[in-house]
Amino acid sequence: MKRIMGTVSLIALSALPAVAQDAFDLDTITIYANQTPTALSRSGATVEVVTADDLAVSPRTKLADYLDTIPGVVVSSNGGLGGVTTVRVRGLSGAYVPVLINGIDVTDPSSTQTQFDWTQLNMGGISRVELVKGSQSAVHGSEAVGGVINITTNDKTAQGTEGDAMIEVGSYGTRRAAVTLRSGNERGGVSFGLASVKTDGFSARAGTTEKDGYDGKQLTFGAEYDLTDTLTVGFDAYAVDAEYEYDPSTFDENGKSTSNTRAARIYADLQTGAVDHNFSVSRYTIDRMLTEGGFSDPYKGTRNRVDYKATWSPSDSYRLTFGADWTKETFLSTGGIYAPPTWARSGSTTSTGDVTVKGIFTEAAFAPTDALDVTVSLRRDDHSDFGAHTTGRVAVAYRLSDATTLRALASNGFRAPSLYELYDSQYGNATLKPETSRNLEFGIEHAYANGANVSATAFYTEIDNLIQWSGGAYNQVAGTTKTKGLELAATYALSPIVTANWGYTFTDSRDSGGNPQLRIPRHDLTLGLTANLTDALDVGVSVQRVLDRPTEFGTPLKDYTLVNATASYAINDGMDAYLRVENLTDSDYQTAAGYNTAGRSAYFGIRASF
Repeated sequence: MKRIMGTVSLIALSALPAVAQDAFDLDTITIYANQTPTALSRSGATVEVVTADDLAVSPRTKLADYLDTIPGVVVSSNGGLGGVTTVRVRGLSGAYVPVLINGIDVTDPSSTQTQFDWTQLNMGGISRVELVKGSQSAVHGSEAVGGVINITTNDKTAQGTEGDAMIEVGSYGTRRAAVTLRSGNERGGVSFGLASVKTDGFSARAGTTEKDGYDGKQLTFGAEYDLTDTLTVGFDAYAVDAEYEYDPSTFDENGKSTSNTRAARIYADLQTGAVDHNFSVSRYTIDRMLTEGGFSDPYKGTRNRVDYKATWSPSDSYRLTFGADWTKETFLSTGGIYAPPTWARSGSTTSTGDVTVKGIFTEAAFAPTDALDVTVSLRRDDHSDFGAHTTGRVAVAYRLSDATTLRALASNGFRAPSLYELYDSQYGNATLKPETSRNLEFGIEHAYANGANVSATAFYTEIDNLIQWSGGAYNQVAGTTKTKGLELAATYALSPIVTANWGYTFTDSRDSGGNPQLRIPRHDLTLGLTANLTDALDVGVSVQRVLDRPTEFGTPLKDYTLVNATASYAINDGMDAYLRVENLTDSDYQTAAGYNTAGRSAYFGIRASF
């Protein structure tokens, strides 16, 4: 029975329209906004869902670039594929946005601030992305102050055997290929995916001319089986091997890196009457080697995690969840991927460290009326270095009608200093304390009978004792850093064949001294048009306008407009050919001061389902 219900939910998700409409589909389920799956119409959190179909028609090469089109999200990159890429949510950097792949925490504990390296993620084989915005520490623990992102690659709900494949070639000598196979029945299923991307690239840093290439391979595997009507067991695995080049500086163009990531998770779901139990064990490792300036520096990180969760559902209007988790992280580092390069160091001393966090949590979700849903989450984490921290969250969803939903959320959070920030022998600071934060948000969504929909969300976040790089080390910024803003989105069918999507984000993020946070534009506007010209031909264009970014290390960042276009043609029921053009107007712009972005780029590919 559990597998049948899961199959129905995922089939519904796969049939959803583009991401701008997902927030209004009352049948969409959010997996990570609460401790248990919840219909979006009953969740007080702001959630964006991206499907495989959304990604297939996107005129973007990287998943991070696709996320950049979502209101509240800003992406910066130090060059092309292989360059450090950071996804910021509501003005907060990647250190505040944990990333999960198939439920496994894949943030890097060996980086200077524990965060995900988006460079290593291949677009191939992704079936779903869920972005939960706002502080979620009461649900997901430390770091989840800006939000949390889960990427699903293993769809284990196939009935029979099926698969997808794609191949693509394009600018900068880029070659991409991916294949995904799925097989299953009413009791279980398996999924296997292999993706590869290789590019000659372009020079990452402004003022240099050599090409910085990238070569990455990604493997995913998942299996799930109903041993009995009440017991399900499963396994997920994820691996990435990559080699890439980068520019440490304008006078050093010869940086090279290799990276090997491994992640695996086993889990079991057990139903005992009105109580569901979930138990899982996961392990994540990353092993990187950076070579520059005559040094070859290793960076290694591990994360072992054990989770237990129980959910009691005595009625449709009440649900209680409780559980515990244990996490241990270790790192070995000689500098860190975001730290000053080797040529600027006074030496190269290896640093090591570890931390253990024990957490307990509970969550009550109840519906006092048919129109009102309230979720109260509470969590207590015992950090081996900083002791106990308690976080809470209250999320409310009120449906004024079948078409209109009001949302409100209040929460607090914390971020413990990373192992690198604390223990690196050259740049660490053992006196650092955890950051603490408060978050408020209010939103409204309305869907019209003709399929149009609109939404607006206001958000506000405070962070005390922000940790930043300054004066050759990581230091605490005294006082309160404040981030506030507004997200707007709309979808409207201009005609039976043309649909328009519009999004706008205003963000004002400043430290206690009133200084704006780097790489956060005050205004970010996106517009997308899609047209089904014939039964076989679809075209689309997207325009993004970014305005008013702060000067970065003395370098003003200019406003820019980015135009992307795509067209796809159905050769037959199972195959289509497509053309993608990025930066159609060949705009000269930077998302990070001193780093190049791609000029006009064209990519041609073929996709097939079987």
